[in-house]
Order: sequence, then C-alpha cells, then structure tokens
Amino acid sequence: MEIKSVIQQANTLLEAQRYSSSRIYGYNWLWKKGILSYMNARGITEFDETVGADFIQTLHDGGTVTFSHRDLIKSVDVLINIVRNGTLGSRLRIRAQYPLTGGLAVYAQKYLESLKEKGINETKTIPSYRRMLSVFTEFLCSENIEMPSEIEEDIIVRFIESRHHRRREYVGQTRRFLKYLHARGLLETDYSYLLSRLGKSITRVKTPSFYSPEEIKQLEESISRTSNVGKRNYAMLVLCSRLGLRVSDVADLKLSDIDWENCVINKVQYKTGYPVSLPLLPIVGNAIIDYLRNVRPKSTSNNVFLSCRPPYGEMLPGAVHSAIAVAFRESGVNYDNRHHGGHALRFSLAQRMLDKSTPFPIISETLGHQSTDMTRTYVRIDITHMRQCVLDVPQVKDDFYTQRGGWFYD
Repeated sequence: MEIKSVIQQANTLLEAQRYSSSRIYGYNWLWKKGILSYMNARGITEFDETVGADFIQTLHDGGTVTFSHRDLIKSVDVLINIVRNGTLGSRLRIRAQYPLTGGLAVYAQKYLESLKEKGINETKTIPSYRRMLSVFTEFLCSENIEMPSEIEEDIIVRFIESRHHRRREYVGQTRRFLKYLHARGLLETDYSYLLSRLGKSITRVKTPSFYSPEEIKQLEESISRTSNVGKRNYAMLVLCSRLGLRVSDVADLKLSDIDWENCVINKVQYKTGYPVSLPLLPIVGNAIIDYLRNVRPKSTSNNVFLSCRPPYGEMLPGAVHSAIAVAFRESGVNYDNRHHGGHALRFSLAQRMLDKSTPFPIISETLGHQSTDMTRTYVRIDITHMRQCVLDVPQVKDDFYTQRGGWFYD
C-alpha cells in the first residue's frame, strides 16, 4: 500500500477508537520524523512489513533502543498492523503452555481426554489439571520414570513434598491421575491411600477473610467518583460487595444481562456456567447508570465495563481484582493478614447474611452455588452462631480431684 494511504487509514481508525487529538498529532509527528523521512530518503513510496522491519532495524544501536526510538517503533507497528489485518493492533496475550513431558505424557493426555468425555469444563478446569500434570510428568522425567509401572511410593512422597504452594490441589489431582492408571491396569498399586494420608497431614486453610459492614462502607465511600476511573471502579466494587459477584463475572457482565425493567441481573457465571439471578439493588443500579451515562466510551462491545484508555478494550478479571485491591489500599481499612480482593467481598456478603440468620438455600442462590453443600465452607466464618453451639462446662466438685487418694495429681 502507498504510505500516505496507510497513514490516512491509521488516522481514521485512531479517531474511531476515540484517541485524543494530541495523541493523533503525536503519531503523525512520529511518522513524519521516522518512517516517512526514511522512505523519502530512499525513494520508496510503497509501504509493507519488510520496509517497516528495515526501518526498525536502523533504530538499534549495539542492541539497545532509546526511549524516543521506542515511540518510533510503536508508530511503525501500528502501520504494519494496518497493512497486515486492517486494525491498529493490540497487546498480545500469549497463554502459558504446559507441556506433558517424558514417557508418562501419553497416559496423561489420555487421562485429560477421559475428563473431557465426562463433561469436565474444557476452558477452565482441564487447563488447571493439565498444568499440575505438566509439573508431575516433568518431575517423573527428572527421576528417569518413563512408565507407570516404575512409579513407587517414595517418588510420590518426594513430589508432594517438593510442592510448597497449592500442595492440597497437587495431592488431589495426583491421586486422581494415579487412580486412573491403576483402574486401567497400568499401575499395580493403588496409591490413593497414601495420598489420602498425605492430604490429611496438610494443615487446613485458615478462616476466610471477611470485613465488617462498617469496613465495607468505609471502602465504598473511599472511592472518588469525580473521575472516569473512579466511577467505573465504584460500580465494579459494589457489584462484588453488594451482590457477591466474582471478579470474572464483573469483567464479563453484558449490557444484555441487566433487566432494567424488572430490576434484575441475569448472568451465566463464568466459572461454573450456571445461571444466577440477582436483584438490581438501587446502589448498584445507580452506580452502573452513572458509569454508562457519563463515563463509558462509545463502543460496539456488549460488555458493561471497558478500559478508560484507548483503544477501550474489555476489562479482564485481573484488572477488576487490581482495581479492588487498590481501593482497599487507599481506603484506610486495616487489611493486615487478610485477603483484600473480590473474593473477600464475597465472603463478607455471606458473613452479613449469616449474621441475619439468612437460610442457607438463599445464601447459595445469592452466591450462585448449585447446591447448599458448596456453601458449607462459609460456615467457618459464622462465629456468632457457632458460639451458640458451645456447651457449658459442668461444675466439678472438689472431691473429684482427691478421690482414690488424690492419684489425679500423681
């Protein structure tokens, strides 16, 4: 394409993506100073990826690139993306790869395929299992284990002991994989008994983090709603604190999920795939309306929340979590030794409902759990009602300690 046509198309896309006039001027200045000057000096009028790559190569000096050169490179990357696919391009997000190595790779792959046949979620659960199996097969490979029949008890113990983080999950996943090998006659011994014992020896997690209603109120009121970012972050936070939505569901919330007429949010949960219906509380609805009317960029996306900077992409769960964590840090709420993210707000909502003696089925429905069994873990934070279950210690008479000649003290 002719370079002038490429730049013209770039300006059109920059305006469509609502880049500021100063930013668009900056790109044109970089093109004039960089690629246009380079091409004019060589009598080149047609731009393609090769021309762009050759120009970028001239900016390198002994393997280093200055800050001004980085801007020139970025400006050329925009033109290359337009020639390649007609877009401005975006940051590439490459998913981490978890290869299955060694002789056990074939069996691990078949195990994952058997999980798919059972209906295990292919986009969330199985990738997590694959990551742990990748670590396990790599460990077995380092121990020169190539066949299932070569796996022994001490190998399993050493592997579990080498896991310092998320050990309980590794125990569970490794147990299931070894049970699969045993069921198919590939492993003579069923080591599930061993891993069950190892699992019991792991200290249970501490009581989940939660915050009092006063702390939640302080957190919500600490967010300044005078800025675009503040309005957006406040709306995202109250969805977590007042409705108990996960950060993944906040990031994935669609305009079509909100039934304004009936004041209800109907959402298919990102994590579980199960639908949930939640009341659109006034504080939540007003926060979303304030964001949609005054802040949200014009976009064809159906997602409610977008980034506040061009090219105004859709929010990711990690970005929602970071926004809530920043709000905690700036709120003055003491979060020492407590988690301070979206899930802590979810536990806090459960705590408030438990304090009001809300029935378990209602809590399960609010949190989007398929059954009340999934909600049982929240009982650990119901300190108020657990105190009511404590039995009084009976009074002991003095002669109890002196009976049989006082042997109790011997």
